Amino acid sequence: MVSTVIAVVGVVGASSLTSPASAATSSSFTSALASKWRSYLAARPGSVSVALYDRNTGKTVYVTKSLRSAGWETASTVKLDILAALLAKTGQSGKLTAAQQKLAKPMISVSDNASASALWNQAGGQGGMNTFFRRLGMTASAAGPGGKWGLTRTTAYDQLKVLRAVSYPGSALSASARATATALLDTVVSSQRWGLTAGVPAGVAVQIKNGWLPYDGGWVVNSLAHVHGAGKDYVMAVYTRDSVTESTGITTISGLSRLAWSTVPAA
Repeated sequence: MVSTVIAVVGVVGASSLTSPASAATSSSFTSALASKWRSYLAARPGSVSVALYDRNTGKTVYVTKSLRSAGWETASTVKLDILAALLAKTGQSGKLTAAQQKLAKPMISVSDNASASALWNQAGGQGGMNTFFRRLGMTASAAGPGGKWGLTRTTAYDQLKVLRAVSYPGSALSASARATATALLDTVVSSQRWGLTAGVPAGVAVQIKNGWLPYDGGWVVNSLAHVHGAGKDYVMAVYTRDSVTESTGITTISGLSRLAWSTVPAA
């Protein structure tokens, strides 16, 4: 079963006055994207949680297939959460310590696990990360126990809150902290820039962090991204489970990305 939630959330960086034409466009976009995602996922294997927040319209679309009551394993996408949790402690400076920066670079750029473990502990481990999740209102997320950060449970909808904190002005991260995060995400190596880059034209910026994990007889394959350029600006999260191969999950995410880019309206 594929379920859909279409939500209107706080508009960031948009006028509070919306013309009837633009309101109709945003309404049409959310319904159209949800319908396209639902149809696409009905023919795809595995379980999926996908969500998108469009900054220009302030609208959120959230679709799930085979809803998991226990949440979705983050795999290495939690490394963005770790980075955000550490940056939230830096105040207006938005700067990591030299030692933290030395670990954060490989954690993000090549998804280094040892660096992630060290920074997970510096963020407070399970307790510290759960505190950060609650601060962002991530009620469906729970940090992995016993240092198993890759088994943190979440939903695509919850992860939009981390993406929005990293990508847009708000109370969680200072402008300098967001700049630090963006600079690190821009270093992700080309071999790990799959998934939510699909269908996005050259010249459009994509800050991305992916995760993949053989688990429970199948594959967990996930992708988080901030996509902005050519008049479009959105953050998107996709969590997949039960794929027979890693490439199956990547293909599913890529298809969802192409539908998003072609459907989200330009400002």
